[in-house]
Amino acid sequence: MIKDNSKLIMYLNASISGIFKILPLYEEKNVGVEVYIDSLLFTLYSIDKAIEIQHSHDFITLLATLESIKLEVVKEDSKQPVIKREIFKCINIVKNMVSRLEREL
Repeated sequence: MIKDNSKLIMYLNASISGIFKILPLYEEKNVGVEVYIDSLLFTLYSIDKAIEIQHSHDFITLLATLESIKLEVVKEDSKQPVIKREIFKCINIVKNMVSRLEREL
């Protein structure tokens, strides 16, 4: 179990660009967007085995929102404003988690 918050901060900061990448993939109607989100979720679901997540409510919200985005992007009638809003919500969740972890250093 990794108990070094600085490593978690680095990982979370790196995940922001991964989350943001969903938007251009979606807007380009990239057929791999669902697989990309699945891969991102696969990694995030596994992180709790490597580190202690002290902000579990934020982490659960992040996972649930990404799961919802994954379901929404494959719909024929998906709404771009909803996808965009939820992606930025995920980014803000991660930034809030990072801020709290930085205060704990």
